[in-house]
Amino acid sequence: MAKSTTRKAAKAEWKGYHKINLTSEQTKEFERDYLPKEVSLSELDLLANNGYKFSISWDSYNSGISASLYCQDKKMEWGGYTLSAWAADAETATKLLLYKHYIVALGQWEIVPHEREGSSTKFG
Repeated sequence: MAKSTTRKAAKAEWKGYHKINLTSEQTKEFERDYLPKEVSLSELDLLANNGYKFSISWDSYNSGISASLYCQDKKMEWGGYTLSAWAADAETATKLLLYKHYIVALGQWEIVPHEREGSSTKFG
């Protein structure tokens, strides 16, 4: 039996974290406008279909849950980088990650400088 000749797209080599801390104004906006919204699995499905790997894990440093997106597409400028968010629970961490990705970075991580002012003690 012949082997399939279809090859998977080459994944970007991991380069590190792209850190996006929220300003105090963004933190207020997140808590007021984004935190009450429901997260749909279709949002995560869309990210997966666009070359991102989503994961949730325990974050012992912050004693909470970490949600992260790893950009696997080496054609993207931020390919190989991971964007993460942490909170006390998986739902808040996921919402914060989506807020950072869609609202702060507009889906384009390169437009946000690697280090930003401020960080919340509730989540990050």
